[in-house]
Amino acid sequence: MYLYFKCFAMGVMEELWEDLLDETVFSLFAIHSNLEDYALAYALNSAFGLHLRRTPKDLELDKDGFFVVFEWNDQRSYREWTLFRNSGTEYSSGSEVGLFKNEPEVKRRSLIPEKREVDFFLKLEGEENNLKLLPGLLSIPKVSTAYRLETAKLKSRYNLIY
Repeated sequence: MYLYFKCFAMGVMEELWEDLLDETVFSLFAIHSNLEDYALAYALNSAFGLHLRRTPKDLELDKDGFFVVFEWNDQRSYREWTLFRNSGTEYSSGSEVGLFKNEPEVKRRSLIPEKREVDFFLKLEGEENNLKLLPGLLSIPKVSTAYRLETAKLKSRYNLIY
């Protein structure tokens, strides 16, 4: 009986989570750039008049590691801006053999694995009225390219809601 209830409860929770995700509307932009995360956040702040700040804690996904996040809640315009670095680090215990035994092993992970080639994601929750984000992103020096992504087509879109 307990196992049946647990499976039922997990199914209901998963359905609620998917419903919540479907109701969460945001615009997502992919950014290709060789800038460091803090330099891109500064460039975005300058280009759009934002106040992106690095979060005190990085975004931690269970098996995928830690990801740098900058965010700003624009209360005047009812918008929330979030800049994610797509590549993160995962630390695991070191091997017992070899030249560097007992040293932690560092692996590179992607926040959105199906878009490994993307360096950063800019998420905007709220209305985009007259912002002209894409031309503004493309005008930033050292941004190779930027484009809008369809979030419904991303398998890992849950990683962007925290």
